[in-house]
Amino acid sequence: MSHFRKSWESGLFRQLLRFLSTTVVGVVIDVGGFVLLAMAGLPAGIANLVSAGVSVLAVYALSRGMVFPGRHTVGGLLAFFGWYAVSILLFSWLIQWGVDALAIPELLAKLISLPLSFTLNFVAVRTIFAVVDRAAHRGDG
Repeated sequence: MSHFRKSWESGLFRQLLRFLSTTVVGVVIDVGGFVLLAMAGLPAGIANLVSAGVSVLAVYALSRGMVFPGRHTVGGLLAFFGWYAVSILLFSWLIQWGVDALAIPELLAKLISLPLSFTLNFVAVRTIFAVVDRAAHRGDG
């Protein structure tokens, strides 16, 4: 078995599955909150901002402990939330655009966005924590 394949099967694949489990928790919070807020009359983009923001708090707590273990640093926290702020704004805009320009029902637009946002967020968060952990390790030297 090649080194790449072993690495993929043991480390990256396990990390991806763990990230998926934390994401499921986040999605339940996000979609549930989105539905409630949309039913309460908030526009889809605003409902997404609020529901996704709350779910990010849960995902950070779970992913830093279970998926990407390492030091909790202020830089890591700021980078994580900074990334998710960009991601949430981007996908909120895309969802609202889908609703307005393409007449996609709100919940369907939200659900369509999930696979792309999951993939993009996994790559970004994995990169962020790797950089933060390397920087923290160099600081020990």
